[in-house]
Amino acid sequence: MRAYSERSYPAWSDSSVRLFATPSAFAKASLFYVQEIGYFETLERYFTEREQLDSYLVVYTIAGSGRLTYRGTTYPLTARQLFFIDCMDYQHYRAEQGQSWDMLWVHFNGSAARAYYEQFASSAEPVLTLQTDTPVPALLRRLLELHSRKSFRTELVGSQLLTQLLTELVLTAQQLELPNADTPSYIGEISLWMDEHYADKLSLAELAAKHAVNKYHFAKQFKRFTGFSPNEYLINTRITRAKELLKYSDLPIAEIAVLVGIDNVSHFISLFKDRVEQTPLVYRKKWRQASN
Repeated sequence: MRAYSERSYPAWSDSSVRLFATPSAFAKASLFYVQEIGYFETLERYFTEREQLDSYLVVYTIAGSGRLTYRGTTYPLTARQLFFIDCMDYQHYRAEQGQSWDMLWVHFNGSAARAYYEQFASSAEPVLTLQTDTPVPALLRRLLELHSRKSFRTELVGSQLLTQLLTELVLTAQQLELPNADTPSYIGEISLWMDEHYADKLSLAELAAKHAVNKYHFAKQFKRFTGFSPNEYLINTRITRAKELLKYSDLPIAEIAVLVGIDNVSHFISLFKDRVEQTPLVYRKKWRQASN
């Protein structure tokens, strides 16, 4: 494993702010927490290059322009653009030549940070262009103000603000802020079809062909508007129905597996345990005990 490395040229104005934080054991175990946070009015020679830092970084461009190199691709950065990266991977970001670059930024971590990052990264490039009414800069400024005047509230409220920030980024990346009227009609129709025919043998190609769309385009659009891949949506629907049968019937687990469209009982048990964190038998026994 490569060692942590960093090079930088810290060129920013006197009005810039950089704050460090040391999280408590409780915050590290249970919350999102700030590691560093700041507001920079950078000068044109500013840059940072690093890798193998156990941290996630969000940088929002207020004005000016910069440039990010991350995972082999270089991205220009202008006002209302934001990047969200995993700092374990190599990154290089700098002010554009001959330009200043004003930014709000936060280094953070937490027990659920990787899950949020992977959800974001599965739907978008690391750079997002945000709408003029985005709450992101306001959330970053509130975080900055909170950490400039630390109190017993700082970690809990900071975690709350980071949760709001990350939720906003994931929703924006998945374009789930779009009104329902913008959702292609076939997405709803196919979702309903899967809800009603979950026990059938369904394939991505058949679902797409039913509505005369390319299967790869369909898979991408389905994930964009539902938050799930078609396969994951179908599996979740089957597991939900299986939970009902485990609770309210005495059917054998092998028979339940077949009824929800999974012929191999071992595969059914594996899928169920992965999503419910219990085997079907344990789930049934706990439910019966609670009911009694």
